[in-house]
Amino acid sequence: MSWSRTLRVRQLLRAQLEMGEVIALLFSDIRGFSTYASEMGDRAAFRLTQVHEGILKDRISEYGILVKSLGDGVMAAFETPTLAIRAAVSIQQAFRERNAANPEDPIDVGIGIAAGTPVMTDIDFIGHSVNLAQRLSGQAKSGQILVPASLQGGTSLPEGLHFVRMGERVLKGMGSEQLAEVVWIREVARISDALDQITLILTEGGTILVELAKDAKQEVRDAMEQLQRARAEEDGAFSAFLQRSIARFTKRVIGLPFSAFRIAREQDVDKLKLSLRGNTLSIDTTDGSFALKGVDPRGAQEFIGRALELSASLQKTAESRFASDS
Repeated sequence: MSWSRTLRVRQLLRAQLEMGEVIALLFSDIRGFSTYASEMGDRAAFRLTQVHEGILKDRISEYGILVKSLGDGVMAAFETPTLAIRAAVSIQQAFRERNAANPEDPIDVGIGIAAGTPVMTDIDFIGHSVNLAQRLSGQAKSGQILVPASLQGGTSLPEGLHFVRMGERVLKGMGSEQLAEVVWIREVARISDALDQITLILTEGGTILVELAKDAKQEVRDAMEQLQRARAEEDGAFSAFLQRSIARFTKRVIGLPFSAFRIAREQDVDKLKLSLRGNTLSIDTTDGSFALKGVDPRGAQEFIGRALELSASLQKTAESRFASDS
């Protein structure tokens, strides 16, 4: 975006706010950034943020303005929620394409959007809607675009997009909020683990997308280490034993699919093997395996059935085309 256009958009945003009209704020956040930085090093983490920011800048400039960079995320402002959603969809589509071309080094981004009348300074925006958009970006899984459910009523979506109610969620420091997701992928079915840390999406194109929540791996690791460090001489032998037992139990119950962080984010359904045992859905891929624990068995069976049906349908179509060409 040219400086003149950036200035014009800023002036329009200021005029809207002075008249009491709402604007839209967008935050992006890289999923798994802390884990990536600790495992790959600072230089690799910096390179990741540069790639992330470069992709976002190009898409944001088409619809609004980039307000500031946050290292592992950015903040942007738009004249309307519809423009913010258009930018968000463009961003997620760009990362989907980028990850398909770089399956060994995916970048996972969650996006949150909110609308309001924040205070506009020379270099920033301050207010409830700003904080809400940032919290939503942290709540969103990779590939997700989350908005307050209240935004649905007066927001028109481009063709091919639709809202899905997510229900009530607790946002850190902000209490409960009814949320909605902007669905931009043509999907057949989806399923999540019990803690909603990972979601599998079966697309009409015959692929399965993996959506990961915010750096759950690092959060659980930190919690486990803190519990395991309990010292017997300070807390008493029984207390230390109890805390270590809780740590082991929590880790077993949570069962987060840490190996999913190494899996390509989108793969052809006919290259995957899905199996259900009890309430655990196992996914075997060419890159490795991981599992979703605590799934609804009936929902998982339906997901597997639809995946098999879609795979068979695509195979039949491919065979018919081959026969026609021959």
